[in-house]
Amino acid sequence: MTNLPIQRFGAVLLSTGRFDQYMQLLKANFHAPNLGKLMCKNTLSVDWQGFVYDCDFNQMLQLPLGGKQNLHLVQVPVLTGKIIATLQHCYGCTAGQGSSCGGAIG
Repeated sequence: MTNLPIQRFGAVLLSTGRFDQYMQLLKANFHAPNLGKLMCKNTLSVDWQGFVYDCDFNQMLQLPLGGKQNLHLVQVPVLTGKIIATLQHCYGCTAGQGSSCGGAIG
């Protein structure tokens, strides 16, 4: 499993001056076949208030599904076709064998 460079692990990488090196490692190990099995393509993460996110990692970063608007769980029909929020942490799910969230090919 790849550690995503967010929250505590990201802070450690930044404080030790290894964040950029780690990001380069993830980018260099991008594995396109993992794209079809990513959690963000078929699973939702819902917080305690009912707001919807593409994945657990985006929830931790408060990157809601569909961009800046917060979608509440009761609005499920409007979720279809929303753009998946992506940032550089997403390389963690596509690198090597992918994350345990479903990016791993097998």
